[in-house]
Amino acid sequence: MNNFKHFELNSRFKIRAVCRVVFFLLILTNAVSALDWNDKEWVDANCPPNIFGTWVSDDMNIGNEKVLNIRNNKISLIINHILEEEYYFDKKNIVMNEKFMEVNLQSVLSNGEKSAYLKIRPHLVSSENDSKNTNTTAQNCLIKVFEFESKNDAKFDKYLNWEIYKLKSR
Repeated sequence: MNNFKHFELNSRFKIRAVCRVVFFLLILTNAVSALDWNDKEWVDANCPPNIFGTWVSDDMNIGNEKVLNIRNNKISLIINHILEEEYYFDKKNIVMNEKFMEVNLQSVLSNGEKSAYLKIRPHLVSSENDSKNTNTTAQNCLIKVFEFESKNDAKFDKYLNWEIYKLKSR
């Protein structure tokens, strides 16, 4: 009888161990590490070395065209060809590291009363068949834009929302 309890405890331990190993393997195989601004994959796809450019929302569920224009000192969010939000920033205050570019924004439309803080990072490079020439593939540069209420919230990754944008064709 004592051997049976030992066998039962030993079997439970083995089952738990196998379940944990399978769980961690699933997590590791699905995990994707973020790109850096100077990663070979990002550079080889001719992706920009910074956040400047015109980016289109990659979310197909929205049903609305969402465009993020990032220029020298201004960021505009346009939804269905209507200007929704416009912010300005001081280019000298952009914080850049290998993974993120951080930008402190002041609203143009509400006379600077509304502010936001963005962290933007290269998300990935994806390939798709070029619609003009079916024999070639085009590389898409994708960024992930995290919106925070303040720089302090960004420090603790307490984001309001995030969205993925694709670089508009050059």
